[in-house]
Amino acid sequence: MKKILFIVLFTYITLITDAFSTELAPVAQQVKNILEQTNLLEDAECTDYAYIPDYEPGVDAVNIIEKHDENCPGDPQIQHRLFSVFVDQKTHTMASDIDIDDQVNGTRSVFPPKK
Repeated sequence: MKKILFIVLFTYITLITDAFSTELAPVAQQVKNILEQTNLLEDAECTDYAYIPDYEPGVDAVNIIEKHDENCPGDPQIQHRLFSVFVDQKTHTMASDIDIDDQVNGTRSVFPPKK
């Protein structure tokens, strides 16, 4: 029971720490670099990244979300998820639900998308 409580508490602390950190986790930074290099974002300056370790067993996730502040229009209390990138912890292969048509049913495709 103590081990389960520790794991839950550690995961919660990791999420909170990452959420308030100004420095991106390495996986989130890698996703950000790919998005900027491939010009997949409409406005990179108004985009933020939420790193979720162990989203699924063996998989980390990075949610790409809207950012609203004095430089980016919109309600600062709301950050819509645009899409997610899922990173296999062993192989580092990436998949995403970036295709809007597939977001509803959860289908994932290779990330970055092939042109």
